[in-house]
Amino acid sequence: MPTHQGQPSLRGHGAFDKVFGEGKSFFLFPFQFRYKEPDEFVQSEEKPPLGIRLGISVPKRRFKRAVDRNLIRRRIREAFRLNRQHWHDAEQGLPGGAAIVLVYSTNEILDFDRIQESVRQGMQLWSRSHRS
Repeated sequence: MPTHQGQPSLRGHGAFDKVFGEGKSFFLFPFQFRYKEPDEFVQSEEKPPLGIRLGISVPKRRFKRAVDRNLIRRRIREAFRLNRQHWHDAEQGLPGGAAIVLVYSTNEILDFDRIQESVRQGMQLWSRSHRS
């Protein structure tokens, strides 16, 4: 799946398992933000910095229909893309990048404005705690 303008995504069960097993988290309705500054992503001189890698989880247990899960994922990705500047300062202080997973934790499909506001607030909260 293509990413938005070079935005690296977090893929694979191994990457998600590391964030869930070794990372930290906080809750801001309707998301559980899980994050980790991965040790294995520390950059060498020949590799460009990874920045923030985003993973999105919309549980099949809550939304049986794939069309509903995909709608929520599209809204989350767009909200992240439109508000990425809130993480810019924190990204500069993490040379090895960071892995972040947003877990959608409600049983209803929220409108885009509510999702965008929650993503923006969560990004600001995370960014404040990771500024150098």
